[in-house]
Amino acid sequence: MTHPLVSRIAKMMDDDLTKAHLLVAEWVLSCPSDSERAAFRYFGAELGAVQRRIRSREAPPTAEEIEIALTAVLALVNRRVNAQQEPS
Repeated sequence: MTHPLVSRIAKMMDDDLTKAHLLVAEWVLSCPSDSERAAFRYFGAELGAVQRRIRSREAPPTAEEIEIALTAVLALVNRRVNAQQEPS
């Protein structure tokens, strides 16, 4: 099942990302933990890169492909945040 934020953001990837960043900011503010807030901040910071990759394709991706890409980004930022919080 796709993360609810990913589902909403995927529909915004063709537009100016201002609304998408505002939506991510709302999620950041509602997160109960520092690690979740950090993950969503990283996720929001990566949206521009994802959008550039989408726009550079010869054929536009399907909605499902966009959701898959955003899900992968969210998973990667969660992994990054979790790795940073592990004791060394």
